[in-house]
Amino acid sequence: MRTKGTPVAAKTSGRAIALAVALVMAGVSTIALADDDRLDEAWADAVDGQEPILSDKQFARLNNLAFQAAVTKICDGYELDDAKFSEGLVDATSPAPEGMTGAEAEQWRTAVFFRLGTTYGLFLAEGNAASDDFCESAGELKADAEVPNVWQ
Repeated sequence: MRTKGTPVAAKTSGRAIALAVALVMAGVSTIALADDDRLDEAWADAVDGQEPILSDKQFARLNNLAFQAAVTKICDGYELDDAKFSEGLVDATSPAPEGMTGAEAEQWRTAVFFRLGTTYGLFLAEGNAASDDFCESAGELKADAEVPNVWQ
């Protein structure tokens, strides 16, 4: 429930997430969003200067999975479909870079899962800070047939 004194801009956070995911999934790799009181500094610290382990489209797909997983912890009525989540993870990370040794492939997988966990944690923080808006954006995302979801 939104409490008195919560910045109105926080309400746009969930919608911005859903819009960003929808646009990226539609092929738009980057968009400019209005300042929406998200954890911008934390996001920057987490992803700036990161090695390009995935393409922008793959990162967007991974972020979509992290968002949807966070929704299941914060919003009532959402549960992950394990099979869909697994398929989404394969889709988000395919194709893997070619020509890696076994050790390099393991290092790459570790980096991908590290990024997924970091993103998941940031979405949990944002969602818990403004759960009504976060859950509203989840509903909008679920209703958008253009964006794949991994919920039951």
